[in-house]
Formats: sequence, C-alpha cells, structure tokens
Amino acid sequence: MEFSLTGVTHLRYHRWATGSIFEQTGSLSDEELRRNLNTSFEGIYGTLLHLYRADSLWLARLEQSGRQRLEDYPDPETIAILREKWAAVQDGMLAFAERLGEADWETKLSYTTLAGVPYHTPIWQMVLHIVNHGTHHRGQILSMLRQLGHKPTGLDLIGYYRATA
Repeated sequence: MEFSLTGVTHLRYHRWATGSIFEQTGSLSDEELRRNLNTSFEGIYGTLLHLYRADSLWLARLEQSGRQRLEDYPDPETIAILREKWAAVQDGMLAFAERLGEADWETKLSYTTLAGVPYHTPIWQMVLHIVNHGTHHRGQILSMLRQLGHKPTGLDLIGYYRATA
C-alpha cells in the first residue's frame, strides 16, 4: 500500500477518534470535565486542550506557517468552540495530506520544538507522531471517564476500519 493512502487513512482515524471522544464527553458537567484526575494534564478538558494545541502546532509545522507557539492557540471559551476549532485543524491536516504525492511524504520539514530545539523530520514521521500522540492521550481520557463512573467505548484503530468499511 502506498504511504499516501496510509497517512491519509490514519489522519481520518485521528479525526474519527477525536469526534468519538467529544461524543463520549458531551454529557459531562463542567466540573467533571475539569476535575483533576491526576493524569498528564489536569482533567479531561486539560487533556483535550493539550491535544488541540499539539495538533494545531503540528499543522503549523506541516504547513510551515509562523503559528508555532502555544500562545498562538488560546483557550477556547467553551467545549463547543474547542470542538469546532479542533475540527478545522484536523480538516486542515487532511487537506494537507490529500495534496501530497507519494514522494512528498519523504520530504523533511524544518521546525523548532517549544523547547527551542531544531529538527528536520520527514512528513510521514510527523503524521504518524500526530496520530500516535492523539491515541495516547485519548486513552487517558477513556481512563478518566471510567474514574468518573462512565463506561466509555473503545477507540481502537481496528474499530475505525470496521466502522468505515
């Protein structure tokens, strides 16, 4: 299989899984969303916010735009606005990936991390990192939902394949 198809498919999975997280957290109270459950970030909302900002930064790196600081992505006022802004970011990632030819996936892009370290990374590695990073933190959110007494549904990649077959 060509990587261009695989990369686009994985970004579609990333968008699908993120949408599922919003569906699963949509009925939570603001207190539940923001309750500190002692994970990487303070609560579900903090984890969602981290993922939104990370995706936004990675899209800026892919597009080689200047918006590569956390300050460029202030807290959305509500979870609905967060979902809307994040959907636009993920749509931008898909549009970027869908424009790439097979050879383009090997292109190394230059960027600087938030710590100021410069890197040159192939696009395919950046995309797989974005998806993997999202999977890691969505798993944390599922665990937090369990801690709050909810029964979340799985977000495994094979589930996406089955749901979209």
